[in-house]
Amino acid sequence: MGKLMELVLHNIHDHGTEIMDEWIREVETRSGGRVRFVKTSGENPQALKAADVVRDVPAEGDRYLLLNLIQIPFIFPSSTVGSRVIAQLYEEYAELQRELSDVKVVGLGIGAYMAIYSSRLRGPIRRIEDFKGARTRSLSMIDRVIETLGGIPEHVGFSEIGRLMATGKLDATVLGILPGHQCKLADGIAPYCTLTGKTSITMHPMRIYMKWDTWNRLPPDIQKIIDDIGPAGSDCWFAVQSGRDADRHLVEALEYIEQKGQLIELAPEELERWHRLVRPHRDAAIAAAETRGLPARKFFDRMNELVATYS
Repeated sequence: MGKLMELVLHNIHDHGTEIMDEWIREVETRSGGRVRFVKTSGENPQALKAADVVRDVPAEGDRYLLLNLIQIPFIFPSSTVGSRVIAQLYEEYAELQRELSDVKVVGLGIGAYMAIYSSRLRGPIRRIEDFKGARTRSLSMIDRVIETLGGIPEHVGFSEIGRLMATGKLDATVLGILPGHQCKLADGIAPYCTLTGKTSITMHPMRIYMKWDTWNRLPPDIQKIIDDIGPAGSDCWFAVQSGRDADRHLVEALEYIEQKGQLIELAPEELERWHRLVRPHRDAAIAAAETRGLPARKFFDRMNELVATYS
């Protein structure tokens, strides 16, 4: 048996899923106990700096232009489908691999279905007219979508959402149903949860990565074990398990909202209004990535093809 390696894994946000612990167990088991992990968590810059391995949500900014296309509205029906799609795209597109090569990606998936939570003070969002003027926690990739739907995009930290909604400084938030459950928004702060039909209003990529200096210290056989687990290919262990894990917890989270708050499903004709308004922004995002020399249209078309295949 080789030398025992102990690595620190930092989880920036706890969404109530188990995939990080499942990945840890898988690596420890396949390595015969030669690799062990110590866990830290939270929005702590010092802990992040000290970590060897990190679980994050790379969903902000313009660092990852192809990866950002994952967040285009109304594409993915579930994490089970989306995680297989993103893993297959990672295998097929060297451009996506290069884009993410600032770190060593060891697991790549997509979070569970997302929704629009609106505060008790604001009231439910059932139509575009209900969204008008709503100060809405957003992310840069979908800011223009929020504006088109009538909202006012705001950029606030994940940990600030609940406080700002409770004090009336934020009217709504685009947020995963799982973190909404973790924050207990339906208990009173934001009891209204608007769903956008069979496909989510947006989806976040989810990632586990190693810092390159840590990866380069690992023996080649351990590197192979980790690469075999993920992140490439629709049938890799990580993609399959990550999707199942997120969607399994989604069932519990939806039940919580039904008990404590109100699930709102857009009427078909209203949903079509949303789709129609969003299409120009989808095309603009693709065009912007194309101008940077990336195969964005081909990537987007392949993404939709894979969604249909795995659904």
